[in-house]
Amino acid sequence: AAILTGQTTEKTEGILLLDVAPLSLGVAMQGDVFGVVVPRNTPIPTSKSRTFTTVEDNQTTVTFPVYEGERTQCRDNRLLGEFELTGIPPMPRGQAELVTTFEIDANGLLKVSAMDRASGRKASISITNSVGRLSSAEIDQMIKDAEQFKQADKDFAARHEAKSDLEAYIHQVESTITSPEIGMKLKRGAKAQVEAELARALEKLEIEDSTSDELRKAQLGIKRALQKATAGLR
Repeated sequence: AAILTGQTTEKTEGILLLDVAPLSLGVAMQGDVFGVVVPRNTPIPTSKSRTFTTVEDNQTTVTFPVYEGERTQCRDNRLLGEFELTGIPPMPRGQAELVTTFEIDANGLLKVSAMDRASGRKASISITNSVGRLSSAEIDQMIKDAEQFKQADKDFAARHEAKSDLEAYIHQVESTITSPEIGMKLKRGAKAQVEAELARALEKLEIEDSTSDELRKAQLGIKRALQKATAGLR
């Protein structure tokens, strides 16, 4: 991927666009999740936006792989191209607002842009439909595959949501128990119990086939230990 500074555009080839978008369009999110911005059958021309964010503290660069398809995981969809937004001001994870806009004109040109709301930094990519078009049969097959693997995709989405929630909660609790306001007031035994639950939850995150229910239970375990540890604190 090119390193983009300010307003930069690069081009790639290969997308079929008709009077409606034949397949959903979006970008890759953390965990190989397909973040749809333009749903399938959206009339064109069109312009749609969705706000994404950073997944690490002090992250200054974000890569935006652009996909088309109907599956929950990006690996099951078709990569059209990618670009990078650089120069994002360092801040805690989840606080940056990256406004991502998909614009499709009447000629089938797709322009994807991303702007950091805080700094105004922008980057974009243009994707044309001149070569590498998908046939109608290929599009139909992708839609059929999405229907065939609908339950598997649903299970993956549920696990990803539970995993993301647990990761965010672990980050929040770790910050809480190490903060001067709370951490210094916790009794040693109570704090150790919270830390033990955090360790168990991290182990669950490392297990690839942990279910969404198991991840939710791990989060609940942390929550209960934290509530017990902080009971009576002012």
